[in-house]
Parts: sequence; structure tokens; C-alpha cells
Amino acid sequence: MTGELCRRAGPGARAGSRKGPVHSAGTNVPLAEAYRHCERITRRSGSSFVTAFWLLPGDKRRALHALYAFCRFADDIADDLALAGDRGAILARWREELEAVHAGTPTTAVGVALADTVRRYRLPREPLADLLAGIESDLCRDVVETFDDLRLYCYRVASTVGLLIVRILGCDDALALEYAETLGIAVQLTNVLRDVGADARSGRVYLPAGDLEHAGIDPGAVTDALGGEPLRLLMATYAERARMYYQRAETLIPAGERPALRAAEAMGRIYWSLLEELRRHSFPCDAEPLRLSRRRRLALAA
Repeated sequence: MTGELCRRAGPGARAGSRKGPVHSAGTNVPLAEAYRHCERITRRSGSSFVTAFWLLPGDKRRALHALYAFCRFADDIADDLALAGDRGAILARWREELEAVHAGTPTTAVGVALADTVRRYRLPREPLADLLAGIESDLCRDVVETFDDLRLYCYRVASTVGLLIVRILGCDDALALEYAETLGIAVQLTNVLRDVGADARSGRVYLPAGDLEHAGIDPGAVTDALGGEPLRLLMATYAERARMYYQRAETLIPAGERPALRAAEAMGRIYWSLLEELRRHSFPCDAEPLRLSRRRRLALAA
């Protein structure tokens, strides 16, 4: 369960295919078409990412489409049950594509757009490499034992993307990067709380095992605790922790860069509101996670 930025699609896949990226066309894909391909993936998603960044100028919006498309397919590797035993090989393939992107020799449509974005905005390689490490931990079903483990996971699958977003928005000073890292952790903690029920039913648990045990919940049988008071109380504790990260992020926005970071702030408002909705509904653990309506997301992004 990666961040909302990374949800359900194949950035280089043929329509209807879930097996992986198109390798054949490679750098023969015209740049404009590569960006349109990424835009189609982004628009189909219905993600809060789309809502938060729709007011950006065209060049920055296209760059974010390219970033989203790469991240979204990375998430699919972990989330798509249909991929089954192909996942490790596909992850390895996308690691190769990431290297090709930074070498200027991409082999997929998404890679072509991302390589151009990397060049234009001088994006470093490490954040996306860390993202793929986070996906790998999902594939390996690494147990989250402590909050430090969870925080590392949140950094890998959400803060890393934020570090690239703020650079695309034109901010790369230390304070802006700390803001991106902190907000990313807040957003991913919100995602974890939103998806507790759905994740548990698919065999995934992101709340730390130590905290579950302390609450009297068997980390290997979280489904039995769904809807129960002990789990709700633990989720409330983690909601308060997420609120602290949102509040900390707000203090880190450089005064002179607030206009440039307006879109990132919009995403923060959307996820803060989602966290408040989870709290208001006493942290539901339904099979279908709670979501904000598109109308409300647009109002929050304005």
C-alpha cells in the first residue's frame, strides 16, 4: 500500500495489460506522446494527486504526470495480485529502467517522459531508488515491528516522491526538502489509517507489531480485531501522531516559497481533511476505504 500518489496503473503498459512496461518502442516514442501517455494514466486514476496539481502551469503539470506514472506502476507491482510471481522480475525491470532514465537511455514511454523531467528539473536518482526499496519491502512482506520501521516505510513510499515534487515546483533549499519529507510521512500515516481494514484483509499490516501487542491485538490476526475498541484506540493514537507531522510540516514552509508550494499545501489540506474524516467516523475498517468526494477535494485545493 504505497502513497496515494502511487495507485493502480501501468505507466508503460499497453491498454488492458497488467504485465509491465512496453519495452519495444523505447526512445522512438515522441516526447509529446510520452507525456500524453503519462497524462492519460494520471487522469484515469481519480487520485487526490490530480486534484492538488491541476492549477499548475503546463510544464510543471506534465512533469508531475511523468513522476506519477512511474510511481503508480511501482505501486502496482506490490498491489496487483494478478502479477503474482512476476513481481520480482518486474521490479528488477523497473530498477533497470530507472538507471536508464538517469543515463538518458529510457526504453519505455513513461521512461521517455521521466528522463526529460529529470533533465529539466535536475532531479536526483536517490528518491525513486528509495521508493523502489519501499516497494520491495512490500513484496517481501517485511514485518513492521516499531514506529521507526513504519516511519522508514513512509519515507520510502511517500516522502521520496515529495522530495521530487518540491524540486519540480522550484524549491530545493533545506527547509523546503524537510517540509516535503515531513508532509510525506503525515500523508502516508493517513493512508495507513484509511486502509487498515483493506490491508488486513489482504494480509498486510502496517501498524507496528509492538504497538498491536501492547494493545492486546495479535499482529497475525488483525482481521479479528477490525471494528474493535482496542484497534480504534490504537488508530486514534496514530492519528494524533499524524496530526503532529502535519503541524510540523506547516511550520517548515519557507515564507518566501509559500506561493511556489501552494500545490503541495493543497495536497496537505486534502489529506488532513481525510484524517479528520477518519476520526469523525471513529476510524472505520470497511473493505472499501473512506474517501473524500471529488467536489470536496476541489474545494480544498482551491
